[in-house]
Amino acid sequence: MLAARRVFAILPLAALLLVGCSHDTMLLESDVPLPQEMTTVRSADIRRSGGTVSGGSFLLAGDVENARRSVTKCAKRFDENGWQTVKIDGNADASTAIFTKDTRTAELTLRRRSLEPRMSNGLLTMQSSTKAPTQKPNP
Repeated sequence: MLAARRVFAILPLAALLLVGCSHDTMLLESDVPLPQEMTTVRSADIRRSGGTVSGGSFLLAGDVENARRSVTKCAKRFDENGWQTVKIDGNADASTAIFTKDTRTAELTLRRRSLEPRMSNGLLTMQSSTKAPTQKPNP
């Protein structure tokens, strides 16, 4: 009986630990991948369209041992989700990539904190460009 009480006392703690350690791999359940070992800690100006993220700024935090390598790994995930990699630039300390899909552009920048790589940061910005209909000038 005492053993059963201990198990039931530990179960809620174990559940909290599992939830606390969960890591989303996609931004807001969309087709936009997040870098591995990073989570979204703040967001602003979020826009959604048809179940996808069409705009916004997303501050990321997490472990970055090598920014260029992390951005390159994430670029593969973007490609797997139908995005086209336009550019990857940078080095081990700071790296940026630009991706496009349909009318959307995503820019990912990661910065490695040299003293504490597990507390590195990044920024993911999403923009959507909708072309305005062409109007003929009035005579």
